[in-house]
Formats: sequence, C-alpha cells, structure tokens
Amino acid sequence: MRRAVLTLIVLSLSGCVFTVATPVPAPPPPAVVEVWYGGQHVLPAPLGGGWCWVDGPHTHDFFPDPLDAFVFADGFYYWRAPVVFTYYGGHPMPGGGWCPIGSPHRHDFFPPYGAGFTWRGSGWAYGGPWGPASPPPPGWWTWAPPRPPPPGAARPPAWGQYHPPPPAMRQPVAPPRPHDDHGHGPPVTKPPVQPPQHPPATVTPQQPPQRPPATVTPPQRPATTATPPKPPEARKDKEKKDDTPSRPKEKKDGDPPRKQVD
Repeated sequence: MRRAVLTLIVLSLSGCVFTVATPVPAPPPPAVVEVWYGGQHVLPAPLGGGWCWVDGPHTHDFFPDPLDAFVFADGFYYWRAPVVFTYYGGHPMPGGGWCPIGSPHRHDFFPPYGAGFTWRGSGWAYGGPWGPASPPPPGWWTWAPPRPPPPGAARPPAWGQYHPPPPAMRQPVAPPRPHDDHGHGPPVTKPPVQPPQHPPATVTPQQPPQRPPATVTPPQRPATTATPPKPPEARKDKEKKDDTPSRPKEKKDGDPPRKQVD
C-alpha cells in the first residue's frame, strides 16, 4: 500500500500526466445544395455581393441572404426588397444622360449586365467608353426593375426546411447576354435563314437516241393506160357495120376450081 502511495507521489512531482484519448471522427463535408431562384436577386454580401441578372428559374449553391429580402413560392426564392446600390464616380444614367457625381452616392437601380460596370465589393464603378462629353443615347440603357413575385408567394422557410420545386418546374433559363456598348440594348441574335427546301431532283438515266422506224414503201405497179370510152356515135357506127351482110370473098388465082353441080 505504501509503495502505491509513494509511486503516485513521485509521478505527481515529476509532472507526468496520463490521459486516455478517445478518437473523434472528422465532421462530414457540407452537402452540396441546389437552391432555386425565380428571377433576378441580390447576391449575399459574405460571398462578395453584387447582383444576379438571370431573369427566370435558375440555381445557386447557396441560400439567399438576407432571408427577409425574399419570398417563397413553389420551391423558388423571389427578391422582393427595394433595389438600392452605391455608385463610385460618374456613370451613365437610365434613359440617357450622365451622372456627374464623383463621390460615392446611391441609386435605386442596378446597372445593365456587361455594360462596363464593375462591382467593387460594396458598389459599382463605371469604366466603359461613354463619358460626360459623349453620354450614351437614350435607348442604350432601358431600366426595368425585377419582376414582382407571384401572388401566392409567402415568407420563406428556414434553410433546414427548404424543399426544391417539383421536377416539372425545374427548367432553368439561359444566362443573360452582355450589353452592347455601341448599340441600343443587348444584341438580338436572329435565327439563321434556312435555304428553301426543294424536292430532290429525279435523275432519269440517259437512254440512247432512238431512230424513227423505217418507212416501208410498197412496190408500185406500172400505170395502165385506160382506154377512153367511145362516144355513143362511134358505138352506133360499129353496130351498123356489124349488121352489114358479108360479101363472098373474091376468087383469087391460086384457088382451086369449084365443081359445078347441076
């Protein structure tokens, strides 16, 4: 007993501490989320901030922030708060003209996508080709606020209670196209002109030229000279001659003598 006590005293004085370590498993990696948004919206400030120009159903791998600025309907988040952004320096104005304020200031609109504006973490700065002496034409920037949410939209649920839309409604729209700095609004891509469809030509095999059938000419008979009919007077003279009694032939010198019969 004394030895055990002495051993504990020596170990405590030497500073050695024995602990039993229980292995703690590493936390699982965060699940990749697919959150659906129903239109344009602000981007979370912790992720850099800015604005998302996708005007229709699309997905992100993050939840909306702040959550109170959105409403929820059929599995989609919709932006419903006012649009207010900070601008640094001068920049074009919607509908034409130029804003000459050089210090940071605020406007209730967001810039067009790909039109020379750059997000600087807390506001927009313009670096495009337009300036105070050459502002853009009136149709260059046509301002339109985000579309309102559907009538049935309500307060969004907590992140842990989120349910995506049904599969039939998961049809993302195409991403936005950059703005045209030299025209009037985004470029419009016309569908390619299809050439007229002609029915396939029927190729007829060439045949050798056909000769016309030989014409067989029947042998011609010699022409016979037809005796012209006699006139009626000639016919009567002939009939008269036929009625004349025949005369005895004259005796010639060479004929034998005839006997006379009494």
